Amino acid sequence: MTTTVPSIVGGRAVALSGAVIGLGLLGDTLIYAVLPLYHVEWGISLAMVGVLLSLNRWVRLLANSVTAWLGEQLGARRLMIAAALGSVVSTTCYGLDGGEGLQIAARILWGISFASLNLGSLAYAVADRANAGKRVGASRGMIGVIQACCFIGGALLVLQIGPRNVFLVLGALTLLAVVAALLLPPLPSERTERRGFSLPKPHRLEIWGFLLGFSGDGVFLLTLAFLLKDSVTSVAPIVATSLVLSLRCLVEATGGPVGGWMGDRFGARPVAVVTGSILVLGYLLIACHLDVVGSVVIVLTRGLYNTLIPVMVMQRVTGGYLSSQASYSTWRDFGAAIGPLTAPFLFLNIPQSWLFAALGLLMASGIAFCLARR
Repeated sequence: MTTTVPSIVGGRAVALSGAVIGLGLLGDTLIYAVLPLYHVEWGISLAMVGVLLSLNRWVRLLANSVTAWLGEQLGARRLMIAAALGSVVSTTCYGLDGGEGLQIAARILWGISFASLNLGSLAYAVADRANAGKRVGASRGMIGVIQACCFIGGALLVLQIGPRNVFLVLGALTLLAVVAALLLPPLPSERTERRGFSLPKPHRLEIWGFLLGFSGDGVFLLTLAFLLKDSVTSVAPIVATSLVLSLRCLVEATGGPVGGWMGDRFGARPVAVVTGSILVLGYLLIACHLDVVGSVVIVLTRGLYNTLIPVMVMQRVTGGYLSSQASYSTWRDFGAAIGPLTAPFLFLNIPQSWLFAALGLLMASGIAFCLARR
């Protein structure tokens, strides 16, 4: 986006855009913890769980480019209003009894909505390039607070009203995202020529995004509930899973602004290399059957990348930020789409030690090639 509008796009707009995407994420946030454990309530198999959890990512392979173009033509505000409405519908559909067809439609709609929410909120955050790290950190902090509350409150609601009814409640709460979107100020658009869809050529940052999506947002996220189900017996599995995932949200809320400041001060790339090294350690801990400790390490470090990556994307371009971010997001979503589809087979057929050791080695190779090298 343009760099001449910091007076228009101030802290209030960044907070509102963070609130829009945070509230829009309520349904998608909880479904990753609920669906693997309660898939029988929806009458679907574990394999279908993988399909549903990956489907929105496949949709975003196309939607990232399309919504980037729409945002550049129409403006980020209109894009986020439409996406907020889509998130209300998709979240509500998760709780309805419409069979697999309705759930598939809801995940498709959510994929389009999230692509719009993500790009729109980042456009508001990086409108002031000089303070992009701080602003992205503040925006992600707002999102993290909302998601952490959703994980904890949603898990308790599941135990009280059931796994399907909780999404009807979240659908009503998501209406607040529409209100926040309507309060956003307009953001000057950056017009570009429309191009037909093609998978963007991956540079090193896109390759890292693919690896991060495949391992962290795919295989690890889908298998987390089963890891903790066997490791934590003092509380219900849904509560244990939600508590661990809420840590990722809390690190975005508390560590996000710090990570953004460090990225502005020391450079996002060096901070990303250190963070990635700790991420690898988390996979190796799980490989050694230290499931809880390793899971906490992974969710904490993975959360920091939601602040670091947008800054790294911004630093590599002088214009056309939405298109550049869409390129990275497309490859991250590609990895996160493949991950859930392969996770059930990998987790059931490969010993835990070998699986997570291989993921750790894969991520270490990615750090060496994608982040440490220029």
